Amino acid sequence: MKINGIAQSIVDRLVEQSNEIGQGRGVGAIGMISQDGNIDALSPIENGGISGVPFRRLLSKMVDMEGRSILEGINQLPDNIAVIVTDPGKTGLIISTGLINLFNVPVINIGIKAEKMVGVGILYPQSHLFDLATRSEKNQIEILGASSMEEEREMMKASSKLHLEYLDICEEVPVRDIPENDFRFSEKPWNLERIEVKSIAKEFADTLIAQSSSIEQGRELAAMGRVDQNGHVYQAGEIVVGGMGYVPSRLLASSFTDISGKSLRQVYTEDVPNDAIIVHTHPGGTGVMHMGDAMAGPGTWGRAIIAIGHNRHGELRGATAIELDPKVAELADEYEDVGQKFFLAATPEEEADIRKKRFAIVQEYTDLCKPIEII
Repeated sequence: MKINGIAQSIVDRLVEQSNEIGQGRGVGAIGMISQDGNIDALSPIENGGISGVPFRRLLSKMVDMEGRSILEGINQLPDNIAVIVTDPGKTGLIISTGLINLFNVPVINIGIKAEKMVGVGILYPQSHLFDLATRSEKNQIEILGASSMEEEREMMKASSKLHLEYLDICEEVPVRDIPENDFRFSEKPWNLERIEVKSIAKEFADTLIAQSSSIEQGRELAAMGRVDQNGHVYQAGEIVVGGMGYVPSRLLASSFTDISGKSLRQVYTEDVPNDAIIVHTHPGGTGVMHMGDAMAGPGTWGRAIIAIGHNRHGELRGATAIELDPKVAELADEYEDVGQKFFLAATPEEEADIRKKRFAIVQEYTDLCKPIEII
C-alpha cells in the first residue's frame, strides 16, 4: 500500500521525544495507515536503548509478548501498519533492509539534525530489496572463501557495487497537516506450538562436522532440521557455509525453501513449518550456546536451535538445544529493560551495576542449553 503522507503532529511528537531523551538516541513506534493511505495514528512511543529501539518493549505496548518470540508478537498486529523510528544526526535516508526483512511492512525513518526534522525516508517491502539482501549475504560469504588476493579484490569490488545499490532504495514521504486519530486495532491470535527436542540423528551431526572440518577453521555451518513426534531431529535442508561465528539468516532459510522476493517474516510465517529447527556447528566448542544463538532461533523466529560442538580434528564434543521456552522471552525482556536503565544512571557506581546486570543476563542464556542425545 502506497503511503501518501504522515501527520505533522505524529512527526512532531516523535522528534520531541527523541530530543528529550537526547544522547543521540532514537525512538520508535508503530503507525496506523488509514484507508486514504495516510499515517494518522500512532502507538505508544518507545525510547531507544543501547542497541536502538527495543522491539520486544515496543510490541508489548500493543500485544501480549509474555513467553512469545518476536515473530509471534509481530504476527498479532494488523496489516495496515508501518514501523517508524527517528534517526538523530542523520537525514532520514534508509540504506538497510533489516527492518523490512523482520516486519515486512513499510519502514519510516525521521532524520533529525540540530533537534529539527530534516527529512522523512520510507522503505517499502519489495521483492527486489529482499533479493538484494540475499545477494549481500552471499557476497560476504564469498569474500571469506577467497583463495587469492586477486580473487578477494574482485569480490570486494562487487561488495562496493552492492553497497552503492543500497543508496537508491529509499523514497521520501510527505509530512501533511492532517488530523490525528486514536491508535486502535484488534489483535490477531498467532502462536507457534512449543516443541521439545530430545535427540539428533548422528548421521546429520556427522555430516555437519565432516564438512565443517574440511573448510576454514572457525567458520560455522548450518542446516534446517525437522523434529519428529519423539523429539528426534533429522536433516531437512541443505548445508550452508557461514562466516566466522555466524551463518547469514537469509542463506540459512534458503537452504530449506525458496526465499526469492520474500522477507524473513514471510518465510518463517508461511514457508518454514512449525516443527523446523536450526542446527549449526560450534567449531572449537562443545555445543554450549549464548544469547546470540538464542535470539537467532527461538527468540526471534520461534524455532528451536541446536549447536554441534567439535574440535579441529572433527571429533564430536557435544550437542545442546535451546527451545522456544518462556525463559528465553523472559531474559530478552530483562535485557531490554536493563538497557533502558543504563541512561538513567546518575553515578559511575550505578552504571557499573547496570553493566554487570546486563552481563549477568547474558550469562543466564547458557543455562538454557539442554544437552541432547546424538543417536
